[in-house]
Parts: sequence; structure tokens; C-alpha cells
Amino acid sequence: MNETTVGTLVIGITGGIGCGKTTVSQFISELGYKVISTDEKAKELMVSDYSVKNKILRAFGSESYNSDGSLNSQYISDLVFSKTGEHKKNLALLNSIVHPPVIDFMIEEVKKYEEKGVPILFIESALIYEAELEEGFDFVIVVDSTDENAIQRVILRTGMSREDVLLRMKQQISQQEKKQLADFVIENNGTIEELKNAVKTLMNIVKNLKPKIESNK
Repeated sequence: MNETTVGTLVIGITGGIGCGKTTVSQFISELGYKVISTDEKAKELMVSDYSVKNKILRAFGSESYNSDGSLNSQYISDLVFSKTGEHKKNLALLNSIVHPPVIDFMIEEVKKYEEKGVPILFIESALIYEAELEEGFDFVIVVDSTDENAIQRVILRTGMSREDVLLRMKQQISQQEKKQLADFVIENNGTIEELKNAVKTLMNIVKNLKPKIESNK
């Protein structure tokens, strides 16, 4: 992906479930920057892309989709996040189906916005480190939060049980490891206003950065 980023600064935004990466992405977008959500694209592809949908049906059966063609999210979640011994295998299989077209989409989006002359492009993705995509970005921002704050946010947003949130957390690289790998960290343990101010402060730094490709010339 780096071959396409010369002239455009490509920055990843990631973080664990409930840490607030989508909220941070929204604030960045409100400041006038282009933000692409690969997580939203993944959900879209699972419904709209015939090849992806067909592979999911073959892998997990007809129960994967509801009668109206929408994804049976609860069924899929039970398969990939349950306590059964098969959940890791199922998650790896689902990722092997969904990740390749999402990565293709990401590469095409970078090309498109580079051709438009967009100086900075942000890409929000939950699994930058899990999918080993970090080398495709000039810099990576990790949104961090305490486990308890993250758990409470997810419960409030989705109605998910505490146990289910913890199961999902266990499938992701720990926040501590992500922070160690990150170029920048935004802490999200205070108020919304504090988070907005943290984003504004970081954007004042980011807007003066240069793509690593150019700096290595």
C-alpha cells in the first residue's frame, strides 16, 4: 500500500472495542479531514458483495443471513466470539473472507484521494495491528481507554452483556501492546469536550507531518 501514498499522508486510527475510535474519527472529520471507515465497509461487503456473501454462506451455512438478505449478526457473533473451541478457527475463517476485499478497497481509496491531491487521509480500522496492516500507514493513532470505561460504553451502546464484551476484548491485541506500537495515543477517559480538545491538539501536530516515503527519499 505504501507505493500509493507518496504525496498523501495516510494515517490509521485504531483502538480496542469501546475505546472511542469512531468518535475520534468523527471529530477529525468535523475538522475537515477525510476519514474512511474500513469497519463500515466490511459490514457493507458482507451484505452487498456476492463473492463475500457466497463464501460466508459456504463457510457458516444459510443461517448466516436473515430472510431479508441482511446479515444475521447475532449468529455470526456467536460463532466467532463464543466460548467453544471453534471460535478462534471461525474468526480466522471469517477474517480470511472479509479482509482481502477490505484491503483492496483501502488501497483503491488511497489511490483515489491521492489523485485528487488530498494531503492527509485518515483510515479508521479496528484491526490494523491484528491484521498486520501497520506498514501500510505513515503513522498510526491508537485511541486508548481503561477496560472498565470501554466495557461500560459498549454495554450502553449495544446492550451487550459484560461477559460478551470481555470475550470480544480477548480476541484483540491488548491496548497496552497497541500503545507501544502506536505513533500517537489519544486517551479517552474523560469528558467528550476533553476528547475533542485532545483531537484538536493532535491535529495541530499531524498537519505538519510529511509522508514517511518522501522523508526517506
